[in-house]
Amino acid sequence: MPPACTELSPAEHHWVAEQLQAASAFVAVHSPPDSGSAITLGALDRAFSSWLGKGVSDPAQVNAAVNAVGIAFGSLLVRDAGFSWVIATDGQGTDLAVRALPDTADVLLYPANFVAKRWERREGTFMQAAFAETARQVREIAASMPPTGAKRSLWQRLKGGG
Repeated sequence: MPPACTELSPAEHHWVAEQLQAASAFVAVHSPPDSGSAITLGALDRAFSSWLGKGVSDPAQVNAAVNAVGIAFGSLLVRDAGFSWVIATDGQGTDLAVRALPDTADVLLYPANFVAKRWERREGTFMQAAFAETARQVREIAASMPPTGAKRSLWQRLKGGG
């Protein structure tokens, strides 16, 4: 069963805003040439890569960095790739996610978890490529879907036709 998605509460919106401020500070510390401007995927890549090179392993510091960078990545998906913030709940629990194509394809991405996995692999430069690939896949899925309100026959759904 797919996760149930709900809108963020005011407190959750506030937490997202706090993480975006933390991401700006993170970029300022770990990629100073990128500070003072709007956060970009390139700035996040450079800052995260620099931070990884420092070998930080303190769980509180890792969690703070993963949340800040993940939420900044998610906010760029929201701003530029047609996603929206949601709280996704399934049998595993509840987590902050970004969703595209709601109620049709329901593409979900958990940005903090996405970044945490890259931290575990010590992968520093991934955000620009991941964003481009994610946006491309969402566009392809959207293009393959019938127009809003159009009905597809069972045969078309089974055959993958339009």
